[in-house]
Amino acid sequence: MASHSQWFRDIVQRSRAVRAEATGWGRYGIKPPRRERAAIVTDSSCSLPADVLTLPVGSHLRTVPMPVMVGDQIYSEGTEELSAQLPLALAAGTAVKTSRPAPGAFADAYAELAREGYGSIVAVVLSGRLSGTADAARLAAGESRIPVQVIDSETTGMALGTAVLDGLLRARNGLPAEEMARLITTSARASRVFFTVPNLEQLRRGGRIGALAGLLGQLLQVKPVLTLNNGAVALLDRPRTTARAIDSLIRQVRQETAQRPSRVAVHGYGNMDAAHELAGRLAADSTLTVPVIPLPAVLAAHLGLGALGVTVSPDFTLPEFLQDGPPEPTAPPTG
Repeated sequence: MASHSQWFRDIVQRSRAVRAEATGWGRYGIKPPRRERAAIVTDSSCSLPADVLTLPVGSHLRTVPMPVMVGDQIYSEGTEELSAQLPLALAAGTAVKTSRPAPGAFADAYAELAREGYGSIVAVVLSGRLSGTADAARLAAGESRIPVQVIDSETTGMALGTAVLDGLLRARNGLPAEEMARLITTSARASRVFFTVPNLEQLRRGGRIGALAGLLGQLLQVKPVLTLNNGAVALLDRPRTTARAIDSLIRQVRQETAQRPSRVAVHGYGNMDAAHELAGRLAADSTLTVPVIPLPAVLAAHLGLGALGVTVSPDFTLPEFLQDGPPEPTAPPTG
């Protein structure tokens, strides 16, 4: 278990070997001019801590905040007002909704990066089966002064955040936009997301349970364990207690990490003690460094108080990936 800043700094330290895969300017340890580099735009569901922006790779990233409506009031992700109001609203049963960012929010991010001299942009956003954010990113891309590739990550949370990190760690070496898009797509779509919620009410209200709607009556007395399957919410297990749901999460993560070197992160909302306990159990019998990162408001609004989640991503900071590059993604980038 580790703080998120300790975990991220560890990744940056290990990524120094990234020069071995660099081409052009980066091969010689020379920072390429911005016109030779691609920047990254993502949305706030990626869960990346704010201190990412203070590190050397942070200047290549722009994060578009996701709107959250509490009652009749609209807030942006990351504001103190939303942090204060959202848990109260969830506890009281006040209506909470989310929406995609306006295309103009992406257009502003693209224009800022163009003014700063970047030659291209890779925009990677949460699953299109959870949000219309990719559509907004594509609409804005059509008006951008510099080329923009838009990727539907088919995931969210730190599975998306880790894929963004994989691109960021190579951005300052001048990795071409096409290769960066391939790497980010591979990382995102090879990741797994597992989570449990006290009940499905918030997901039902937000219309995010799709095919599970027909099972609601059978799931009233259980603590469902869920995943994302091709970007949509799917049922994995239906234990009857929270303790057994957590055990199920741990089994799922251990199965994934036994198959390949992985990076793991734990999410929680309104239950950070339980999140830290879960991270400790995951780290206890392995060499994993497991940060605990609060769910961003846009995800907490749908999962509710007491939600716990775990993301498992392939470890593309290892030497074998730095030397040979990641495998081809299961599907090409879109946009």
